[in-house]
Amino acid sequence: MNFDLVKKIRAIPTENPLYAMILSIPAAIIFLLFGLYAYWGTIRIDDVVIFTVLIAVAPPGFAQYYRYTRIRRIEECFPAFIRDLAEIKRSGMTIPRGLRAVAKGEYGALTPEIKKMDAMVSWGIPFEETLQDFAKRVKTPLVARTVSLIVQAERAGANVPDILEVAAKDAREIKALEDERRGGMAIYVAICYLASFVFLFVIMVLSAFFLPVMSEAGAAVGEGGAFFLREFDPMVYTRLFFHTAIVQAFVSGLVAGQMGEGEITAGLKHSVILILLVYLAFVLMQYV
Repeated sequence: MNFDLVKKIRAIPTENPLYAMILSIPAAIIFLLFGLYAYWGTIRIDDVVIFTVLIAVAPPGFAQYYRYTRIRRIEECFPAFIRDLAEIKRSGMTIPRGLRAVAKGEYGALTPEIKKMDAMVSWGIPFEETLQDFAKRVKTPLVARTVSLIVQAERAGANVPDILEVAAKDAREIKALEDERRGGMAIYVAICYLASFVFLFVIMVLSAFFLPVMSEAGAAVGEGGAFFLREFDPMVYTRLFFHTAIVQAFVSGLVAGQMGEGEITAGLKHSVILILLVYLAFVLMQYV
């Protein structure tokens, strides 16, 4: 038995998108230092700060999206895997032989995990322990609940095929409820985007039409006018609006992630998208 390989498989850490910050944070700091050196004291410092934030949060944001998508695909195939394993076990096969047969099938994103479990069981690791290691690697409530149900029922002496069939049915029902909840929360994600677009539209209208009028009014009244109009600088307010829109885009993205997927880190990808849209809108406004 290759114990070193077994240890490597069992030592695979749980995926965590925040690990991407190990690379993104240093890269962002380096970019910030060069940007401060090159553009300190100029208006371009805003661009430096914005892209520093994007460099820091974009990798973990899209890593989170990849992990979320992968787990959804695993959860979609997991009930079918448990059901097929129950049918094979009911036909008289042992768990190791049943896993070997199931591992030859196609279960999408779950297939590599099934092959790992097959390898671990074939090396003599108990099926219960193999399932628990699988749950630790995937780390999703659906898998954790199903594995816990199987382990507890097996320890109580229940019939293994019956356990697996009940677990598969339970997993399908939970998955259906999660999909229904996700569909219901999608409208709130859309509302977060819509609110950001409305806010950006208002800011753009103020910057494009209101501020020039105020500037012209200040020039018209001259030295005898009100202090506010005489000292009015449209660039100062445009920059303030720009900063406000960037902050609003970042926070709205985090809220969209929390509402749609139940995790703040899931909103980082939304924040990146909204910040880029705000930045492009203000850049285009300068050339119109």
